[in-house]
Amino acid sequence: MAYYVSIIFFSLSLIVRTSGITEVTKSDSESLVAEAKALMESGWWSDYSKRAVDHCGWPGALSSLKFLNLSWNNLTGELPPSIGNLTRLSVLDVSHNEIVSIPLSIRNMRNLVSLNLARNSILHIQSGIGLLTNLTHLIMDNNPLHSIPPQIWNLEKLRTLCLRHCLLGGSIPPNIGKLISLVNLDLSFNMLAGPIPSSVGNLTNLASLVLESSQLNGSLPTELTNLRNLSFLDLCVNNMSGQIPSILGLLTSLNRLYLDSNHFEGFIPSEIGKLKNLTVLWLTNNKLTGSIPPSLCYLTNLQRLYIERNLLHGSIPPEIGNMKKLKYLYLDSNHISNSIPSSLLHLPSLSRLSMGLNMLEGAIPDEIESLKALEYLDLSHNKLNGPIPTQIGNLPNLWSLRLANNHLSGRIPLQIGGLPLSYLDLRHNFIGGEIPPQLGNLTQLSFLDLSQNNLTGMIPRFSYHLQYLNLSFNSLSGPIPDGLLQIPTESFTGNKDLCASITGFPRCPSSPTVNREGESKVKHNLTVIILIPTLLFIVSIFVLLMLVLFRRRAKSSKPDPNPTKNGDLFSVWNYDGKIAFKDMVRATEDFDIKHCIGTGGYGSVYKAVLPSGKVVALKKLPRSEAEQPAFDRSF
Repeated sequence: MAYYVSIIFFSLSLIVRTSGITEVTKSDSESLVAEAKALMESGWWSDYSKRAVDHCGWPGALSSLKFLNLSWNNLTGELPPSIGNLTRLSVLDVSHNEIVSIPLSIRNMRNLVSLNLARNSILHIQSGIGLLTNLTHLIMDNNPLHSIPPQIWNLEKLRTLCLRHCLLGGSIPPNIGKLISLVNLDLSFNMLAGPIPSSVGNLTNLASLVLESSQLNGSLPTELTNLRNLSFLDLCVNNMSGQIPSILGLLTSLNRLYLDSNHFEGFIPSEIGKLKNLTVLWLTNNKLTGSIPPSLCYLTNLQRLYIERNLLHGSIPPEIGNMKKLKYLYLDSNHISNSIPSSLLHLPSLSRLSMGLNMLEGAIPDEIESLKALEYLDLSHNKLNGPIPTQIGNLPNLWSLRLANNHLSGRIPLQIGGLPLSYLDLRHNFIGGEIPPQLGNLTQLSFLDLSQNNLTGMIPRFSYHLQYLNLSFNSLSGPIPDGLLQIPTESFTGNKDLCASITGFPRCPSSPTVNREGESKVKHNLTVIILIPTLLFIVSIFVLLMLVLFRRRAKSSKPDPNPTKNGDLFSVWNYDGKIAFKDMVRATEDFDIKHCIGTGGYGSVYKAVLPSGKVVALKKLPRSEAEQPAFDRSF
């Protein structure tokens, strides 16, 4: 038993004694510690039952304990039965330990008002707890209880009952209606099944009813309308069905209403618009149909509206501009159509706007810049077209921008580079142009998806380390920056002109100028592009001139094809390119004898003075000899 005493005195600073709860001073605490040590040394605690002393006979401060906190002290096993002798105790907190059971002697603590047994390993409660008729707060959450202790129904003064995160099975018993003083009832995160008993309507003082995350089914009981003091109703994540009853509009004290993740169907009742005190309305993940009732837009105190993942259709009511305090608006995963109403873009407090997976059309209005408090914008999976407005760059708090799967075109606005973005998703659109280098200024960006667009140019250098990047299926070119080579190759596929030293891409040119990706590469390429065609042009001109020259020479040296009176045309040496046969005939006066200067073995030799002044000797074969091939060769 000395172990439990040592734990108690670790918490002496929380002990309050005498009537009224007052804070223990430092001197009081030191005195209590000294007294505790003396008690431990005397062995009093372990021998107290043999001495048969009542609480008035307890030595020192222990006889007047009103408040005892043993939480977070690694207590294990059972609490000692001697705990029941602290009969003046009004508050006992033994939460956050490993206690497995409470002794039967707890029934002696008739002055106990608050008992906190949360976060232990208690399997069951002794029947003696039913005798604590002054108990107003019983907190037993996070214990492996399999059923609600029936002794609880005797605690008619109980105001708070918390059995959250236990292993409760079966159904909620009708006896719950006996706890008519209950203000707060929490049976959430259990395995309770069946309908909500109609006896809940007897708990007219109830301000908070939390039955979240069990297996409750059936429809909402009409008796709930008796709970006119109810401000918090949480029935989410169950199997409840039917329509949301319009009589909920009578619970005018409601501040928060959670009906999400059930099987409710039909229209959203317009009577909910009467709950003027509502700040949170959560209808997510049901089977609600019809359009958004305009009456919801008159909940002027509403701060959070969640109606995503339903079957709603129609347009967003223009009356939504009345919700000036609205901070969160989630409408995604419905069938909402038409364009974004301008009234929606003038809600000064709106920080989260989610309308993805709908059928919205038209352009993103430039007035989006009016939402100065906007932090999260999701318009993905719609039919929006036109460019991304540059005015988005005027949203100083925007950290998430999701515009994927639309028909957006134009370029990525440079102004986006000035936002505190950590999430940017523009995939599957028709966005063109280059990736703005200003995106490199987004030092907080961890998610970037620009895939399946018409982007061109080179990938800019980023000054941050992305956790996710996807640039696939664009028309990007050039090298993949070294800082992105650790990204999976799938992030770059579909860009045929990219190069890199990784598998799946052609290697970039290995010259230093290329590797530096600097201006020298551009100059080198420019020189090659200009020089080669110039050389080819010069060579072509030279070849062409040579061909023309050779053709002229060949033509000028070609013999006269006309026959002479002497028979076959004979060859004449082209002395200087100007001699012609007629000049020879004219100079010899048709080979007159007076020009003959001699006779050889084969023909006569004539002297001729040509028009150019040159003197030549000509030899002429007689006809008879010219007709004989042998003479011709000899000549």
